[in-house]
Amino acid sequence: MRKTRGMVLAMVIAFLCGPWTVAAGPVPPCASASGPPEPAYGPPGEPPRVGVWSGISMSFGGDCPDILNGPAGSVVALSGQFRHEGTIEDLAARAGAVSAVEGVRYWSVSSGDWRPLVTLSRALEGPGSTRTRPDFNAAEVLGGRKLYLAQRDGRSHGLNVYSMTALAPDRDRLVLTTVNETGIRFLVATLFEPRSLISVVTVTRLGGDMWGYYGLLVAKDGAGRGREASLVNRAAAFQRYLTGQSSDGAPPLAP
Repeated sequence: MRKTRGMVLAMVIAFLCGPWTVAAGPVPPCASASGPPEPAYGPPGEPPRVGVWSGISMSFGGDCPDILNGPAGSVVALSGQFRHEGTIEDLAARAGAVSAVEGVRYWSVSSGDWRPLVTLSRALEGPGSTRTRPDFNAAEVLGGRKLYLAQRDGRSHGLNVYSMTALAPDRDRLVLTTVNETGIRFLVATLFEPRSLISVVTVTRLGGDMWGYYGLLVAKDGAGRGREASLVNRAAAFQRYLTGQSSDGAPPLAP
């Protein structure tokens, strides 16, 4: 019954907001080096394809982080292609430039306009530290250790601390995992408990300068239910940032 409710929600959102997938669950490329992802990559130059699920349980192996596995309240997946003439180090450097995310905007469903994704974003010296430091470079991102950053979200209160871990199994794939290490609050209410909002982005070279982008945004504790459209637009904002696109101006994936 729970799985059925999740499928119904996905189909309703697809009907209201566009051609989103209603498959049984996501299949990220980090789970396997072979086989197509679900949703499949959108065509080059077009918006990514979107998958939305509610109340499902996931179990992945491969290069996917263990934190993805288990029950999930809400899951959003974006899958598209982009051109990148640089290296995996260039993409890692962009991911590590956490202060640059301050300029990124997303479409706010509730306000009906483009708003800053975060109003402040800084790298931290380490776990439990409030001391800021310069952005992470590519070598630090690809070094395999857990990095920490603090962000102030335009829709929450206080600073939110996240961990970021990268895995590059070869020169053609980067798996970037971001987890909230502190609770995310709005006024006196906690929207997301610690380690319950997880982003896993996999970029894979498909051939030449063509790359695949697959992003998963997972709300573990059910707090994302009813906010799936907002999660889609937030995931899309980071997708545009990492792939070097303008962060606003294009039609939002979830109007």
